Amino acid sequence: MEMPPYAPSMAQILHASRILRRVFPATPLRTFPVFNRMLGSEVWLKLEAWQPTGSFKVRGALARLAHLTPEEQARGVVTASAGNHGLAVAFVARLLGGIPTTVFVPETAARNKIRALGSLEVSLKLIGRSYEEAHEAAQAFAASTGACYVHAYEDPWVVAGQGTIALEILEELPQADAVLVPVGGGGLISGIATVYHALSPQTRIIGVQTEASPALAASLRDGKLYADYPAGPTLADGLAGGVGGLAYHLARQGAIHEVVVVREETLLQAIGLLAVEAHLIVEGSGAVGLAALLEDMERWNGRRVVLILSGGNLDGAILQRAVTAFLAGNLE
Repeated sequence: MEMPPYAPSMAQILHASRILRRVFPATPLRTFPVFNRMLGSEVWLKLEAWQPTGSFKVRGALARLAHLTPEEQARGVVTASAGNHGLAVAFVARLLGGIPTTVFVPETAARNKIRALGSLEVSLKLIGRSYEEAHEAAQAFAASTGACYVHAYEDPWVVAGQGTIALEILEELPQADAVLVPVGGGGLISGIATVYHALSPQTRIIGVQTEASPALAASLRDGKLYADYPAGPTLADGLAGGVGGLAYHLARQGAIHEVVVVREETLLQAIGLLAVEAHLIVEGSGAVGLAALLEDMERWNGRRVVLILSGGNLDGAILQRAVTAFLAGNLE
């Protein structure tokens, strides 16, 4: 299986890091004694939920939009998103001087993310019932208008931007037994795996998905890529749908060592645990790594583990459910 053409090189990831450092500070990498004691391992949390738009997606958006030509900037950009990627593209487009931006979002997207997009200077299009349908509509728009399509995970500069997370972790914490990474389309884990494979191959890179949308896990199980996947109802809306070819390739080649699938009820517990014990608001997509630890604590006993808390754009109703469920479970 050949490497997809949108696979970034280490040189691109290092260049993306230089671009990002001029604009965004490194996000914190924190450990919380309460988690270490509870889980029996040394847990480090990479707080991507503290990015300006509430998720890691600003990294890839800035790396990509910084390479637009003047002609491309004038034609504008278009993207499809479950929410966070669209927010990031819109935010960076404004940061770079007001590049015209159109964002296609499925009608099923989280209401809080749609509201956030509506507050930015974008042309917002609610199309379809899934990310795949919004993506098709956005591609058609790009073809008819000449706008530059910014793919959420099949673009070398976008993936390079996401890979800068790994450079920051390695700078602060050179030795870790594993990094647990949320997987939707796969751009985040592809960037991180590329860096670790080059600089710290002994660290296990483990993807985490939910039982409602295990596209990468299913692809590896069945030996075929599920670029489109019929997701069920999930707390991790940002991970719903199919997976890209790069993450699949890296998993088949061993740069992504494993993919685990967590239950939705454990994910709700993880969201509540982060809110109550660490005072961190983390959306379902970002809390899957903690859910993986909760489901297999014995495995990680005494290990040093990094969790990527990829986003914090959590719907208030889900937060309320998660905190209520967590407190009820711990008061019994």
